[in-house]
Amino acid sequence: MYQLIYVSSSTETFTREKFLDLAFVMSSQNTKIGITGMLVFKDGNFMEVLEGEESAVKELFSKIHVDPRHTLVSVIQEGDISAREYSSWAMTFYNSATEQYEHVGSPIQWKDNS
Repeated sequence: MYQLIYVSSSTETFTREKFLDLAFVMSSQNTKIGITGMLVFKDGNFMEVLEGEESAVKELFSKIHVDPRHTLVSVIQEGDISAREYSSWAMTFYNSATEQYEHVGSPIQWKDNS
C-alpha cells in the first residue's frame, strides 16, 4: 500500500456547493481505481491524502499536479504504508461564513445534506 500527501492553493473560488461537486466526482472516480483518502479545503487551500497501489497513486498525482484548479502543489509525504488509514473517502470543508468545519464520511451524504 502506498500513500501520498500533498497541499495546494486553489486558483478558483470554491463555494461549499462547488467543493461538494468536486468531492463527489473525485471520490467516485478514485474509488473505481482503488484509491481512497481524505480531502480538506480551507481558506483557499487543499490538503489531500491518496492511498492505494503505488502506480495508481503516482499516476493520479501526475494528473492532479497539472490540474489548473490549483497551484503551488507540494508533496508533504509519500511512501509505503502497512495499511490504509482511510478505507473510504473522508471530506472536510471549512465554511468561512459559519466558521465551522463540515466533516462527512461519504460524499453521498454531502449531496443529501446540501
